[in-house]
Amino acid sequence: MQSRVKIHDLEVVYEIIPREVKYWRLEIKDGKLRLIAPQGFKNHEKIIERHRKWIYRKFKEDEISRNRAKEKKLDFNRGENDFKQLIQELVREFSIELDVGVNRIYFRRMKSRWGSCSSKGNITINRYLMYLPENLIEYLVFHEMAHLLELNHSKKFWDVIYSKFPDYKEIEKELSIYWFAVKETFSDEIN
Repeated sequence: MQSRVKIHDLEVVYEIIPREVKYWRLEIKDGKLRLIAPQGFKNHEKIIERHRKWIYRKFKEDEISRNRAKEKKLDFNRGENDFKQLIQELVREFSIELDVGVNRIYFRRMKSRWGSCSSKGNITINRYLMYLPENLIEYLVFHEMAHLLELNHSKKFWDVIYSKFPDYKEIEKELSIYWFAVKETFSDEIN
């Protein structure tokens, strides 16, 4: 079910997605607000109202990222083999630094994230990452490997990230900007 809500100067389209979850959560995907809610959840208007500032801020951040993406150039000089070799070297380096072991590394095209890490120690890297600057690739590999210490985005997780990347908030913004650049360039594949 899709609905709309006016928040300041924004008309926000949102949908409620019932799932087998214990707690609700808000996420923004493809310019829409999604409320993932337990089956039978009825208070979606209260949740939207309570989180108006967060929703507005997130939509404005996306708008800024989308505009800044037009200034970014993707790097088409790195070949797939070079990219995979770079990832494997970074995984070796960070395995020692973080004292963790990676089971397997997977490469695939992902539509909504740069990478993931499973509880089994498997790292999945988005193939579109190969078009980004090396410092962002390095950050992302470290980020995913830090999940081998903390599977969530808790304070402890961000402390690990901060230990190597004290400017991680700016890097996260850059990744967001590049995400829009990748989506624009590869729109036929991603959308």
